[in-house]
Amino acid sequence: MRVIADKVEIDDKKTKDFFSRRGGKYNEKNPYSLTMYQDNHPELVRERNKYEVQILKPLLQLDSHSRVLDFACGIGRWADAITEDIEEYCGIDYSSEFVRIARERNKKENFSFYEGSAWEVDQVLKKHQKEKFNKIIIVGLIMYINDSDIRNVLKKLCNVCEENTTICIREPIGIVDRLTLKDFYSEELRDDYNAIYRTRDELLEIFEDTLFENGFSVEQEGYLFEEPELNNRKETSQYYFILKR
Repeated sequence: MRVIADKVEIDDKKTKDFFSRRGGKYNEKNPYSLTMYQDNHPELVRERNKYEVQILKPLLQLDSHSRVLDFACGIGRWADAITEDIEEYCGIDYSSEFVRIARERNKKENFSFYEGSAWEVDQVLKKHQKEKFNKIIIVGLIMYINDSDIRNVLKKLCNVCEENTTICIREPIGIVDRLTLKDFYSEELRDDYNAIYRTRDELLEIFEDTLFENGFSVEQEGYLFEEPELNNRKETSQYYFILKR
């Protein structure tokens, strides 16, 4: 079902089940398709990943003091992208299969991957005796969280940030209207899919009483892909925010 403009909730369990099934489709020749999709277009996956990293990584300003927390890290796509000498990288994902693959793919001593949901990020970090972080990556996560939960998740995020922190958020947004896919069968993914594509203004409204209230402000924002061939959707497009405190 496709729902335009109206606010409806998606089923968290169905989303998690989707990613559990998704983990079984890992392909070493096209690894990033697990979370970037486009299963039938491996070249598009490679180009999108390359472009995203080229645009967003410099905005994180990584250095030897950087402590990176990667929400919904998947199989470690952004961990692969970080070649700088940083203090620590920690990736969290609620798919046990994704975390297993990420650990196999990345053996750097100061890189770690843990299973856990966005709702329990503070508990996961405490369990593994992790301190606060100053670089946060949130890529393709908010779209899977309902309105009733997203503010709580972002407030918890603020609790694990250092005083001076940069947050990079990259999400597909509804260009004109909010779009919700609820139990929508995707021919490309060959599976039922659930996601919420909020508009830019909706995201800013959510940030208002979460991130902004905790001292963050938007330093930079915009559409990620300028090249039409990198965005093959008519109703949605990839958008990013760089927030700093």
